Amino acid sequence: MTMNPESKTEIEPQKLKSDNRLQVSSTGKRLFALLLDFVFALLLANTLVQIFREEHWDLVIQSRDLSGLFPFYGSITFVLLFKDIFGRSLGKLLVGMTIRKIENLEQRPPFFVLLQRNLMLLLFPLEGIVILRDGYARRLADKWWGTVVLDDKKTMRVILRILLGNIILFGFFTLAILFQRSGIEKTAAYQVAEQAIRSHEALKFLLKQAPEIGEPEMHLDLRGNTESPSLVRARVGNEETGREVIVSLIFRKNPPRWEVLKIEVKPIGDADD
Repeated sequence: MTMNPESKTEIEPQKLKSDNRLQVSSTGKRLFALLLDFVFALLLANTLVQIFREEHWDLVIQSRDLSGLFPFYGSITFVLLFKDIFGRSLGKLLVGMTIRKIENLEQRPPFFVLLQRNLMLLLFPLEGIVILRDGYARRLADKWWGTVVLDDKKTMRVILRILLGNIILFGFFTLAILFQRSGIEKTAAYQVAEQAIRSHEALKFLLKQAPEIGEPEMHLDLRGNTESPSLVRARVGNEETGREVIVSLIFRKNPPRWEVLKIEVKPIGDADD
């Protein structure tokens, strides 16, 4: 009696279900793990954009076409494509799942099989329908490449997985703070505002005592609206004699540049929100 490969892959999960030591991961867990993977990919892509931002990026984005979005979305695609190369993604690790070959549940699929599985995420609407309708939460890629996602028998404790997830999120948050000032200082708006601050007569004495301009904040409006201008806030001077400086700017389109409208100098804490 012969049996085709397709029928074999349909029978194997039933055998697997009867084994008390192994458990097929549920649809909800698989979708939640995919959501976590997407969030981490999004955070990583955003962090890379912050790190590698080019000089005067606030002017560059005005003339950027769709190709300028490729690095951001390309980074997300790259992470999702290679997320399972160690047999499980970060999302699967936190949820407690692992990928195994349907023919041998002790073996991890080879690299190219894992890569091909993730390539099929490009068919996510179809994959989503298949995984929701399949009794063993197997998506189309699992059926084609002979894989199954199992609950990990040696998974970390729930509290450790929650702790790991928080550490990763805190790490991305910390990086965002570390590179925030760098991103602000690379803008043409900040550089124009800084030049205006350093040439302002009322601030020269404070800058002579403390040359560094501290705590920069920025709100940009690239529409060139004079009723709601862009603002660059910063602190000049030390804690005792320091002043809060608010530089109002307007964006001019031909050619793209920033123009200072006015500069307000107030004691620390007295500036309007």
